[in-house]
Amino acid sequence: MTSLFLGLALLTLSLQAGQAPDVYIALAGHTGEARTLALGLPPFIAADPRNKPDALLAKELHDIVRDDLLFSRRFTLLEDGPVFNGANINDILPAWKTRLAGWLLAAQTDLTDRLSLKVWLLDAGSGETAFERTYRSEASSSRAIAHRVSDDIVLALTGKNGIAHSRIAFANDRTGRKEISVMDYDGANLRALTDDGSIALLPRFSPDGRSLAYTSYKEENPDLFLLDLATGRSRTLSADQGLNVAGGFSPDGTQLLMTLSRQKSPNLYLKNLVDGSTSRLTHHFGADSSATFSPDGGQAAFVSDRAGNPQIYLLALATQRVKRLTDLNWCDSPSWSPTGEWIAFSGRVHRADRLDIFLVDVTGNQVRQLTHGEGANENPVWSPDGRFLAFITTRHERSELFVMDADGSAPHRLSEIPGNTITPAWSN
Repeated sequence: MTSLFLGLALLTLSLQAGQAPDVYIALAGHTGEARTLALGLPPFIAADPRNKPDALLAKELHDIVRDDLLFSRRFTLLEDGPVFNGANINDILPAWKTRLAGWLLAAQTDLTDRLSLKVWLLDAGSGETAFERTYRSEASSSRAIAHRVSDDIVLALTGKNGIAHSRIAFANDRTGRKEISVMDYDGANLRALTDDGSIALLPRFSPDGRSLAYTSYKEENPDLFLLDLATGRSRTLSADQGLNVAGGFSPDGTQLLMTLSRQKSPNLYLKNLVDGSTSRLTHHFGADSSATFSPDGGQAAFVSDRAGNPQIYLLALATQRVKRLTDLNWCDSPSWSPTGEWIAFSGRVHRADRLDIFLVDVTGNQVRQLTHGEGANENPVWSPDGRFLAFITTRHERSELFVMDADGSAPHRLSEIPGNTITPAWSN
């Protein structure tokens, strides 16, 4: 496992006339990014320190933002310094600058009416304000507010979208039946989405995160349903006799790749979610399954046993031309990276091997192994920024949800979830 230590090597203090320095600190090998931004993060304060609920909420929000920023691997957090007193934030900037903070984040909570969180993000060198914003919601939505703050900081300082708002869905058998659950990307707010009393599995988020496709046996056939996450209501998408399994949504959310067997060999189909029509994509006597769209919507990666053992293939949707990518003993569960360069999948090189997580590039010329026999590892799914992979592993006997960096480093259990967990999906 890659060491988590931070090499305290100052890479750049670019002092240009009229510009503040950006302070970077080297990060020892995670995602290949060479440096992180040094961010001062003093405790958040309460508008009324005598109000205990307000003070406790300030600490809770601070800790969530802190954990989000650490998870992102984009920041080195400096926490030992003067605290904002609620008056003039510029008073504490010089002290944070001497601690090599390139940026300073401060916040104040107020529970007078609803939850109000005022946030300041400043350049520690120039004193210029990157943003000053007030977030308001019900106190029960404090975690969502903290995640919004974290994502706004990531976007403001890196130009990249954050992932703190995202969620992970999966199937789990802790009730004695397999049901679909969902939680925040960091493992918090676990809640059940289905109560079918049967087998529900293979969830797939729509691009806008408002709905979830999944397969359920509640009608004694593996039917495909679409769940509205706001209302909790589901409707049937496909109930043909035999397999009805979601692959992936198109980037614009108007189409859904599916595997249908229709009492024959499983093949790939494309469902138009606007007019309800279905078209067949493959015509094979074996099994074609687990299709996932490319980020541009022009191709699909899928699994087929047409060569004997299951391998990863690419399908050009316009021409229906097929190209084989892998040549291992076994491949399954392809997941296309949001940036388009890589397809993650589970596979094994030799028949006696356990399943591991691999990457293959879209030419098929590069294959990288990310896990190495620490239990069986399968069902990889990408974070929306393409920097992390969630996957299922049995390295501690039962099937658990783990997350690792996209280069295979820093694998860790995301949350202590009772029972066995399978088939995860990560929202945008």
